[in-house]
Order: sequence, then C-alpha cells, then structure tokens
Amino acid sequence: MYNFSFKNRIAFNYIISTALLIGVVFMIIYVVVKISVSNHLDQDLQREVDRHSKEIEVKDGVIALRKHTEWMEREHNTVGVDPVFIEFLDAEGKLIDKSPNLKDSELLYTPNYVDNIVTEGKLADKKIRQEQVPIYDDDEIAGYLLVAVSIEGSTVVLESLRHVLLISYPFILLILFFVARIIAGRSIKPINDIIETSNAITRDNLISRIPLPHNKDELYILSDTINNLLDRVEQTIEREKSFTSYASHEFRTPLAVLKGTLEVLIRKPRGQEEYEEKINYCIKEVDRLNHLVDELLILTRYENQKQSLKLEDTSVENLVSICLKRFSSQIQNKGIQVHTNITPENIRIKTDSYLFSTIINNILSNAIKYSEQGGIIRVDVTNENNTIIFVIKDNGMGIAQKDMDKIFDKFYRSYENDHPQIKGFGLGLAIVKRFSELLQIKIEIASQEAKGTVITLAIPQS
Repeated sequence: MYNFSFKNRIAFNYIISTALLIGVVFMIIYVVVKISVSNHLDQDLQREVDRHSKEIEVKDGVIALRKHTEWMEREHNTVGVDPVFIEFLDAEGKLIDKSPNLKDSELLYTPNYVDNIVTEGKLADKKIRQEQVPIYDDDEIAGYLLVAVSIEGSTVVLESLRHVLLISYPFILLILFFVARIIAGRSIKPINDIIETSNAITRDNLISRIPLPHNKDELYILSDTINNLLDRVEQTIEREKSFTSYASHEFRTPLAVLKGTLEVLIRKPRGQEEYEEKINYCIKEVDRLNHLVDELLILTRYENQKQSLKLEDTSVENLVSICLKRFSSQIQNKGIQVHTNITPENIRIKTDSYLFSTIINNILSNAIKYSEQGGIIRVDVTNENNTIIFVIKDNGMGIAQKDMDKIFDKFYRSYENDHPQIKGFGLGLAIVKRFSELLQIKIEIASQEAKGTVITLAIPQS
C-alpha cells in the first residue's frame, strides 16, 4: 500500500468504496429477488387454498370433496415441473385424502395450529413450501387443508442469481480499477506537471511556471498557488541578489577609499597636520563602515522573523527629546529650526523603546540630512481616538514622484548622483518600514520636490 503511486492509491481507495457500494447493491438485488419469489410462491399457495376451499364440504363434522372423482383426475393431470400437492386431514391430523402426485408421501402437519401457517421443508428430496389452513364447522375445527408447491425452480433461479453476482463481482471491480486508474491518471496530470516544473526550477532558473489546468478545481487552485509562491520566491531571491550586490558595493567603496588614502600617505614623508587630516578622514570612513555594519545587522536580525518585543510604557516627550539631542550637533551646524508640539504633554505609549526610537532616529536623520541650510523641521504628536499620531515634517529637497515606490527598498537613495555630498547607505527607511510592521504602526509618506517631506506614523494603543 505504501509503495503504491498516488494514481494507484486513488484507484485503490475508489475501488474499496465502490466494492462496498456494489456489494450492498448486489445484496439488495438478491434479497429483493428472494422476497419477490417468496411472495409469488405465497400467492400461488393462496390461490390453491382458495380454489380447494370452495370444493370442500363438511357434513356432520366430516370433510368431503363435492366432486372427488373429477378432483382426482384433475390433480393427476396437472402434475408438472412445479406440481401442487394437496392433502386433507381431520381434526386429529389423520389423513382423509390427498392428491395422486403425493403417492406414498405425506405433507408436514403441525398439530393444534388454528391459524394459517406457511413453512418450508422437503418432500421426497424435493424442496417445498406449504401452507396449513384450518377447516371450520360451526366455529370448530373439523380438519385441515395442506397445500404445498415445489420450490425447486425458484431455488435454481436464486442459486443462479447468487452465482452470477458472486462471479461478476470481482470482474466488475477489476474493470473498475483499471478505469479508475486511467481516470485518476488524467486527473492528476497537473501534479505531474508540478513535479516536472519543480525539478526544472533552480536558483538560476526561476522562470518556469506550472501550466494551469482547464478546469478551475482544487488542482487549478494548487497550481495557481504554487505559481504565486514561485513568483514570491523569485522576487525574494532577486532582492537578495540586489541586496548582496549593493552591500558588496557599499563595503567596497569605503574600503577602497581607506586603502587609497593609506597608500598615498605612505608614499613619502609628510607633515604632522597632513597625517592628522588623512587619519581623521580614515577614521570617518571606518565610522561609516561601522554604521553600515550596524544597520545590516539590524536588518538581518529583524528581517526574517518576528523578535520578541519588549513592550513598556514610554513617555513620548522624553523619547523625542532624547532623539533630538542625538542630532544636536548636525542641527546646529546646518542652523535648522526644530519645532515640537506634543498635545497633551503627558502622552505615553506602550511600545518597544529600542525599535520605536530607531524609527524616529532614522526619520529625523533623513529630515536633517536632506534639509537646506537654515531649514525647518516640525514634530507634532497628538492622541486621536486612542491612536497616537506622529507627524515629522521638513521643508527640504523632497522626493521625486517617480522614486516614491522605491523609497523603502534597501540601498535605494533618491538624488544619490545629484548630491554626492550627502552621505548614506539607503537603509534607513528600509529599517523604518520593517520596525513599523513589527510594532503594527501604519506609516504614510507624502513628499514634493523642493517643498519637503511629511512622514505620518499612526500607533494604535490597546
């Protein structure tokens, strides 16, 4: 059973259920035919009883036939394949008369039985069905009429039917098995297509898709679902390839800068100021490299699984204040004005402080990075219908409309070539997006070129 193919298992299971069904049907057919034959015999018996009852007369408690001679001749002439046997008994069960075809045999008498009784037995090795009917004289039993018919023919018919059903049963099942196997083979063809397509798919070949069946049944849904899965796998692997390519590029650039700077530095003796300048430059590149590693580690840690969140009651005012202090030097250097409005002032949220502060830090970092000298940044926090709304708005260079659908992609940076002086790796908003999903925060971004960007965070509070 366990070595059967899927096609054979379907056919086998079909045959098991069909065998039970056909078996029940055959049994019903046999029982119905048997009952029908028995009813037919009982009707024959009843007709004979009615006919002979009319020929009986009772005088002074004695049973006699009105036309005995004619009856004897008729009964003698009607002996056939299924003869009728007649016997008359007195009240004590003693034989009065019987049909000539009984010869020396007698029918089975059941004493003291006042109602009609139908029984089966044997008469000279022949199977018979007989009925015993009481004969009354003034409400007293004067004797009995016994009528019997041979059931040899009926028995032959039933035995023939039984043999036909028993012999045809396994042949029918065998034929049905091969028919079911053929039908199952056609039905599971999409499964074979799934197997062939799956074998053809490799990391370098993600184009193949399963042909969809014509009938929109469960196999159609399965094939379509697997095709959708393959689409997602292909997209994931393509993103992984892009991620690896971008990461390699971002690592290679600062390393190349470090190597080039150090090679230039050791070509000839230089003054202390020049050494300090180059070393400080290398330190900044190392810091950039460390920052890139940190962001990559954060993404890797939270990309594929949901980490256990450490939810705690957090003051929104303190969290915003800490984030702004972290960027105080950049804010002062660019002369940026930061306006905060937290209403009410004592707003508190239940969230993972590390993840949420990382979201705010990355958004503020971008706002500062892409703001012009003397720009303005607004941070507004309100509580609306048990939802904390964070709005961070700047009046910087904004984001081009064509780039809006890519801003959450890893390593994607708008205006990267137009503004090489703005450093970054394009991971900030990717981290914001992932952390917002973990904290079930709804994020919306609206931006216009040369007018600025507005980022809205909606934080539900249970």
